[in-house]
Amino acid sequence: MKLKVLSTLLGAISLVALPLTRQVQAQELACPTKYQGIELSEPQGEELQALEAQLDDRVTDIMATSSEPEAPESEEELAELEEDFESQVTALLSPEQEEQVSQLDMWAEGQIAEIAPELLDAEAEEPVLTEEQEVAIETVETQYSQYFQSILTPEQQQQVVMLEEQFDAEADGSQPSTEQEASIAAAEAEFEQGIMDLLTDAQRQQVDSNLAACGVAPESAPEPAPEAAPESEELL
Repeated sequence: MKLKVLSTLLGAISLVALPLTRQVQAQELACPTKYQGIELSEPQGEELQALEAQLDDRVTDIMATSSEPEAPESEEELAELEEDFESQVTALLSPEQEEQVSQLDMWAEGQIAEIAPELLDAEAEEPVLTEEQEVAIETVETQYSQYFQSILTPEQQQQVVMLEEQFDAEADGSQPSTEQEASIAAAEAEFEQGIMDLLTDAQRQQVDSNLAACGVAPESAPEPAPEAAPESEELL
């Protein structure tokens, strides 16, 4: 079990109290996530679910046109993919973030050493874990994922998700072609626009405020008002 691959388990972005530095909390407050602070009404929630289902269907249809997949043929090739993924994620981090991730790795390794030390034995065969061990490890993975997310800026979060999707596609042999990537990007752009369309003006302003706090241009900037027509051209 490669410990750093736990970072691929990226879930909901909520801060879990861990015995690490508090600098991350200050960063999170200074740079909120895109939709932080927005509460959807029940009808909006239903619309969002419909948009998500539509996006899933479109991506499935796009990927269904792919040729025969070519999955990695050996554990060595899969290990190379994992190392490449980790190096790309690390390249996104600042020195301070690398230190925070290093502390997080040490914490997770200590937790796993207490729960199931046999997992850390690289030469041992795949161990059979008890149900209690599996539940405890899932909890550690969830906490790792949540804190790892909190270390990243919103832009980094998006980049890591893209890298994770690429890793998953390469690992199961379903990496999209250039044309498919373009189609998926278009579908995702429509999905994002659909979310903005279902928001109220106040909610869009909250999105813009969140983006501005992170130095990102607003997405719902008002269009410039049309110039007034000369009096001689005024319609009667």
